[in-house]
Amino acid sequence: MAILLTQPLAPHLLQSPLTCCKPLPTSSGCPHDASSSPILTPTTSKSRPPPSLPAELHLQIIDTIASCIPRTPSRDEPYDPTDLASLCACSLVCKLWLNTARAGIWPGVRLSTRKKSMAFVELLGAYVCEPDDARLRIGIPNFGLYVIHLSVRETRGNVWDPKWLNDALPHLAAHLPRIRTLEMERVTWEYLSARSRAACLKPFKRVTKLTLRGFAFHTSSDMCGFLAEFDELEVLTLDGVHCAKMNTPRWFLDCPVNGESTIRSPSRVLKEVGIRGAPMEPILEWIMAGLQCQKVVGGITRVRLGGVGALEADVIGKFLKEVGESLRKVHIGFNTDFIDRGDGLVSQMDLAHNTNLEECHIFGLVVPSPPPIDPFEQDSTPPPRTLTHVTSLLSQIRSPMRVLSLALYPADLRAISTIDFEGLAGVFEKPMWSELDEVRVVISNKGECGLGRVAEERLNALGERGVLRVNVGFDEREIL
Repeated sequence: MAILLTQPLAPHLLQSPLTCCKPLPTSSGCPHDASSSPILTPTTSKSRPPPSLPAELHLQIIDTIASCIPRTPSRDEPYDPTDLASLCACSLVCKLWLNTARAGIWPGVRLSTRKKSMAFVELLGAYVCEPDDARLRIGIPNFGLYVIHLSVRETRGNVWDPKWLNDALPHLAAHLPRIRTLEMERVTWEYLSARSRAACLKPFKRVTKLTLRGFAFHTSSDMCGFLAEFDELEVLTLDGVHCAKMNTPRWFLDCPVNGESTIRSPSRVLKEVGIRGAPMEPILEWIMAGLQCQKVVGGITRVRLGGVGALEADVIGKFLKEVGESLRKVHIGFNTDFIDRGDGLVSQMDLAHNTNLEECHIFGLVVPSPPPIDPFEQDSTPPPRTLTHVTSLLSQIRSPMRVLSLALYPADLRAISTIDFEGLAGVFEKPMWSELDEVRVVISNKGECGLGRVAEERLNALGERGVLRVNVGFDEREIL
């Protein structure tokens, strides 16, 4: 989208009627003849300035362009660079447009390389007006007040791109006081200086959404202590978080020192938890201990868990029970343990305590191919049913469900024919599944033909209700 801006002609450049009037032609040569003198048309009214647009139209123009640009930077949500260029052009019109356009230009910042990150820090410093500085800097309010989303990614420390976060983090914290969404990637907490740690914890305490990717702590208690500093945290996402040493945080919570716990409890307004590739047991134990101490009304409404295996099944079952009726949406992704230990995993997870559950999304349902049929065997036994533990998991639900999605990974056509579709169809006939809006089955195998058709035929009852959606191909959904 491009907007052409033209300025109206200034009033002093408009032609005056007194200068443009011409004498009327006459045939009389008398100098006193009135017809021989030029006739001037008197003007009693002054030239009026061009009408100005209402402020609502100014805002509508900028909002129309800003709506095409995502509020938070995302790799999966591209936008047209010309929209950003048009929004920058709008900021040059006047101060009103500058202040309004900045909210769309600087809602989020993503920093990754040292060169660009330090250039951004230098740009922030250019707007600072120090009283002792004799040089007059830019006399425009700092745009850092408009930045709400901050994403930082540390480099690997190569010669051509050295690390930068330790140098830039104090300046970012000082100039970006209104950060509400913070993403940190590829950071080792113990390698940061004391100044950088304090800059990360104190100015960013009001963050409501925190995401850590590829983050490393020395101990699990350090991790829980770091997360406890964010008092207003509502959404917590941990993806690939590593702890060199595990020490159970519940022990620290139960043993106060000088009347206070060694590790503080999590945020009282925590609503969503997402964990994948991180130590689930200490994190969930820490959150459960906080829920028991705080006795928060409302509690956690959404849980996202990826890479669930046999070691995490027990603590996840306890966590789902502790969350109880506040849970509305659950996302569970199983790892390869689900193939051989699916019954054991599901037996430790009971969704009957989550009486207000509305959405359930299950990932990682790998279905191996059954052994080939022996042509010389007369009485061949049919292959055993698979995914019966999924049927058992869904049959525990006692709440009115609206959305269900299953991500299947069948090896071939024979593998999908062994899935317990009859048991699933029996679950969907129960009263709590009568208000379903959508049942989505994603089959991540494009090499075999007819996989989607088999699922549609076996779940024909859902198709007649108009709620079945079968997709064959790549699963674009993500747990986190």
